[in-house]
Amino acid sequence: MSTFGLTRLLRSRDGNVSMMYALVAPVLVFGAGAAIDYGRAAQIRTKLNAAADAAALAALTPAMLQQTATVAQAAAVSMFNGLTDGISGLTPGATEVTVTITVGSTALVRNVEVNYSTSVNTIFAQVLGVSALPVGGASQASAQVPPNIDFYVLLDNSPSMSLPATQAGITQMQTLTTNEATGGCAFACHEASTNNGDTAGNPCADGTAPTLNSSMNTASPASSGIYCNTSKHGAQIDNYALARKNSITLRLDELNSGISTLLQTASTTAQSTQFSTPPNYRFSIYSMDSLWSIGLTQLMPLTANYINGWTTDSANFGVMEMYSNNNDCANSACSSSTTSPGGDVGTNYDNALGDLSQASYIPNPGNGTNQSGDKPQEVLFIVTDGVEDEESGGSRLQQAMNDLGNAPGGNSSSTNWCTTIKNRGIQIAVLYTDYLPVPANSWYESWIAPVQTDIAPAMQACASPGLFYDAAIGSDLGQALAALFAAVTKSGHLTQ
Repeated sequence: MSTFGLTRLLRSRDGNVSMMYALVAPVLVFGAGAAIDYGRAAQIRTKLNAAADAAALAALTPAMLQQTATVAQAAAVSMFNGLTDGISGLTPGATEVTVTITVGSTALVRNVEVNYSTSVNTIFAQVLGVSALPVGGASQASAQVPPNIDFYVLLDNSPSMSLPATQAGITQMQTLTTNEATGGCAFACHEASTNNGDTAGNPCADGTAPTLNSSMNTASPASSGIYCNTSKHGAQIDNYALARKNSITLRLDELNSGISTLLQTASTTAQSTQFSTPPNYRFSIYSMDSLWSIGLTQLMPLTANYINGWTTDSANFGVMEMYSNNNDCANSACSSSTTSPGGDVGTNYDNALGDLSQASYIPNPGNGTNQSGDKPQEVLFIVTDGVEDEESGGSRLQQAMNDLGNAPGGNSSSTNWCTTIKNRGIQIAVLYTDYLPVPANSWYESWIAPVQTDIAPAMQACASPGLFYDAAIGSDLGQALAALFAAVTKSGHLTQ
């Protein structure tokens, strides 16, 4: 070949694309094949991880918590093997699983860790001498045997809890009370002294309509209004009786039935046959009271017979009685008012929680096991709309509970009783029954609206971690209390 011909051959590019494709094609094919193999392995690993999670929880079922660690370990291994036997693509005989069970900080707590290793057969990578891809994973879970618990339930029965349970009820109450001093009051307050601006326009005791006559006003100072001639028609009914007369459901009514649901939930759990040694629960129920001489009112003493106990004692649970607006009862008969040591203690958390912080009310807790010498765990349930309304330092105080001076008019010297109680090892579960806005009410606008956004955060800060529930308007308080109960008596859950 001449020098010229050789040069042309070397310069020619014809067919280079085909040659390059022939060289690169195997690499592309093997690369795509490897991607398919790895993607398939990833899908299988997802199934294996789900099996490991199920195996960890299988060792923590209520029945397994009553068994030895060896029995629970075998149950977890069996669960994992049963779920993975049907997974295609696993290398035969390559799967290994280990289950480790340890006891937590108390004898009630059980921790489970499941580790597995296996391999997935390849399809395309075998050409390169890779017959299988290694796969491994782990799952961790924890649970505790339902402990023995004594529950102390504090129910807010202050006038604000006598708000209707629905917006429609609020509107109806406001329509029924347009002749009152506030021009329409949504609060179904219970007052011993009537025939005044707080009850003007309400029916008389005998059901007759009142009359526009200021001389019939038995309150002082006298004011023009629509009142009853008490000598002929009996006392004018208060707003609480007005709500009852018109079949308006109050938040307090829902709370009463909600407590029944809570107690039934506890009873069902305690009697469940899934536990070889069922937990023991006892309940004591208190309500707040406006009488400084009484403080807390114990509605039901601590008892294991709480279903029957509440059936009887719930009749004593009603809205707090005031002598008149801004005036507390001076005695249990509420025949007169008091101005000392505080003239208007509607929701006195310092008084109620201060008492409950003492060991004479709630003793120091144990671990709740059935071991000799151990004591029940102690849990304080608080059901409230979260607004503190009391006398403090000689002046009126309205703020979010334990706000410690952060809200308008706050008392920076108040003791944070929630922290005091929790520091004793007592858990606090809080059901916040939303303080329903009533912007048409001047008292609400002046005192509650400025702290409305502080209420829920203060309630959550009071509760132990994970034991806060916000029940909005229209919520089923029974279901909310049952959910809190389940959180207190928590069962197995994945931790990793």
